[in-house]
Amino acid sequence: MSSSGTDFHGGGEYAKTLFLRLCELLPEEKTLEVFYDPNRKFDKSILEVCHKSLVTVHYCKNNTELSKLLCDNIYDVFYSALPYSYTDIVIPKKTKFIYTIHGLRDLEYPSDRYELKYKKLNLKIAIKHLFFLLFPVWWISNRLKSRINNYNKLFSLTSIQSIITVSNHSKYALLYFFPQLNNSQIKFYYSPAKQHDPIDLTNNNILKSLSLEPEKYILLITADRSEKGAYRACKVLYELIINNKIPENIRILVLGASYKKHYLKLTGNSRRFEWGSYVSSLDLEILYMNAHLFIYPTLNEGFGYPPLEAMKYGTLCACSANSAVTEVCGDCVLYFNPFDEIEMSIRILQSFDSEIKNDKMEKMANRYKLISDKQKSCLDMLVNEIIQ
Repeated sequence: MSSSGTDFHGGGEYAKTLFLRLCELLPEEKTLEVFYDPNRKFDKSILEVCHKSLVTVHYCKNNTELSKLLCDNIYDVFYSALPYSYTDIVIPKKTKFIYTIHGLRDLEYPSDRYELKYKKLNLKIAIKHLFFLLFPVWWISNRLKSRINNYNKLFSLTSIQSIITVSNHSKYALLYFFPQLNNSQIKFYYSPAKQHDPIDLTNNNILKSLSLEPEKYILLITADRSEKGAYRACKVLYELIINNKIPENIRILVLGASYKKHYLKLTGNSRRFEWGSYVSSLDLEILYMNAHLFIYPTLNEGFGYPPLEAMKYGTLCACSANSAVTEVCGDCVLYFNPFDEIEMSIRILQSFDSEIKNDKMEKMANRYKLISDKQKSCLDMLVNEIIQ
């Protein structure tokens, strides 16, 4: 289930992967029941798995219905992969609440000056952003207070709970912002690898549809989400192009910019930019594999799937040196400060240096295996945490 306005959401993919593995490992003497809100985006294939596995499905359209479900059935364990809206539910005293906090982006990164470039402007959004620009200290302070209060409500729902998070960085971010929590209450298990069907790596249909050639494009994704930093990266790339710093045969593929007004104003009529919508997981794998460079200018990550997915194919990545990104990617990528346009420009130029590129590529396979092995073991440990 997605908790955002986009079709793909990392937390939703996490929940799906965990659910499928839970169905595989669940002992015969234990039962599994699930709930979901039919009014929100949902992968219908999960319902098919529920039917085949004889898993009971409950429909809960709001927190009142969810609270009634929990109190009527008194489960041993209630687990949620996306618990953020459950701050007012009722959990029975005998039920253990296990939930995953994917990161604290809303506390670590409160706002950005380019935030308005990603959405259609209205008066409410404009006023909020103006307050942020004029009174940043006051704005951040008040925004943090509100969000910390919401987390505290979640943490105080029950004394029988276990908090899961997806990286070492996120664990210590929780301990920093919430001093009432202790180390033993929080466990971190790396986010599991996304599940998808086998890929035909020779299939270039997506490249042909976008008029792209292998190794002749730079890739940017999720361009409709301000926290992913794509607008600033496009600004950097356009300036490099007009100053003849990027080879003429290299194009820029930007995916997911649902509102392109500011992007098009920035890049003018440049034919070097190709704009695409969100693509399927399989097509995205093909695009990762064939890119000259994948740029990930994220402003904050609890884990960060995309660079790891690109590294799987030996594709060079230029990434933000913040939050959990360095923990996952190690020394296999080119790092930059996502707010520093000059530094980002330098890393992009370095991607055309064959010696630098080869050095990073030699390290990718080992790094990918190390993290993917941890993902597999962490997934089973989390399943056992829920079962036991």
